[in-house]
Amino acid sequence: MNSKQTMVREMKLFEFYKQRIWPFQRVLVRRYLTPRCEKCFLPETYSPLIHGICGHCRTHEPKRNTLTHKEQDRMQDEFDFLIRTAMGSGNRRYHVLVLFSGGKDSSYLLHHMAERYKGIRILALTVDNTFMSPIAMENVNAIIKKLGIDHTIVRPCAGTMEKMFRYAFTHLNEHGCAGTVDQFDGDFFSDVARNIAAQMDIPYVLCGLSRDQVAHVLGLDTFITSRQAEAKKRETVAGIRLADIFDAHELRHWWNGPAWPLEKRPQMLFPFYIWNLSESFIKNQVLTLNLMPRGDESPLVTNNSLVPLMGVVDMIRLGYSSFEPEFARMVREGKTNRKEWLYTFETLEYAARTGRLLGKSIDGVLKRLSLTRTDLGIKGGNND
Repeated sequence: MNSKQTMVREMKLFEFYKQRIWPFQRVLVRRYLTPRCEKCFLPETYSPLIHGICGHCRTHEPKRNTLTHKEQDRMQDEFDFLIRTAMGSGNRRYHVLVLFSGGKDSSYLLHHMAERYKGIRILALTVDNTFMSPIAMENVNAIIKKLGIDHTIVRPCAGTMEKMFRYAFTHLNEHGCAGTVDQFDGDFFSDVARNIAAQMDIPYVLCGLSRDQVAHVLGLDTFITSRQAEAKKRETVAGIRLADIFDAHELRHWWNGPAWPLEKRPQMLFPFYIWNLSESFIKNQVLTLNLMPRGDESPLVTNNSLVPLMGVVDMIRLGYSSFEPEFARMVREGKTNRKEWLYTFETLEYAARTGRLLGKSIDGVLKRLSLTRTDLGIKGGNND
C-alpha cells in the first residue's frame, strides 16, 4: 500500500472510529480526557469550568461580527455590484479567480457563483501544497468536470513546502499550529492566488473562509480587503520573517503589492462573510447537489495530511487543539454540531496522550519534514 492509499485509509478509519466506536469507548478512557464545557465543549485547559460551564458560555458571550439585515443586504448589493461590474468591463478572459481546495466550502462557493451569476467566467485555482488529500484532489477533478469551469493547479516545489512547514512546526507561536502552521498555509495560498490574478488581470480572488475565520484570522470586519492592504508587500507570517526561511527565488511566491500597478492589484473577496452559512447547510448542499460522495464532505477527509499532526502537537504543547476555539464559537452560535466536534477533539486528545490511533501517515509526514516524534514530543513510534 503506497503512502497516498495509507493516508486515505487512515482518514476514513479515523472518521469511522470517531462516529461509531468513540461514543462508547470514551466512557472507558475518561482518565485520559480533559473535562470539557457541557455547552460548547471547550476544555478546562483553555477556559476554566465552573459547574461544568466555561467562561465563554457563563458570560453569554454575544455573537461576534453579527450583521443586521440592513447591513447584510448592503454588503450583498455591494458584492453583486463588484461582480457584475467585473463581468461587464473590458475584455478580460476571467472575471474572478476562486480558490478551490476540493473541500465542501470551496465546492459550494464555486457552484453557487456559477449558478447565481450567469455568464461569469471563473478560473478555479487549486494550490497543492504537496501534502494535499488525495480525496480532495479527486473531488477537485470530479467537480470541475461536472461544472465545466476552467481550472488550473499550482504545485510548488516540494522542498520549498517541506522547508516552510518544518520551520513553522519548530517555531510555533502562542496560538499554536492554527496561528503558525495553518497561517503559513493559508497566507501562501492567498498570495499565490494574488500573483496569478495580477498576471492575468483578474480583479477579484474569492475565498471560502467563514465569517468567523475572516474576523479572527484576518482581522477584517467586512467581506473585502482594502486597496491599502493589497498595496503592501508580505514580509512576515505569524511574526516570522519570510527572508529567514526562503531564498530569493522562493520569495517570489509571496505577494509584493508595490511590484504591481494599482489597476493590476486584485482584491480578496470573502462571500461567506455575507452569507454566514452554517456548516450543516453547506454539507447538505454539496450532497444534495451531488458535488461529492457522502463522507467526502468531511473536513477530516478533505484536509491535508498535516492536520492530524497539527492536532496532536497542539494537544501536547497547549493542552488543547488551537482549532477548538473556532469550532466552539460555531457551536455557541448554533452553526455546527457540538457532538461531532466534541468527539473529534476528544479522540485527538486520547491519541496525543496515549500514542494510540496515530497511523503511519503521521510518521510519513514527519519523515518528509526531517523531524521525528521525539522532536515534537509525540508518544509512540520507534523513537519514543
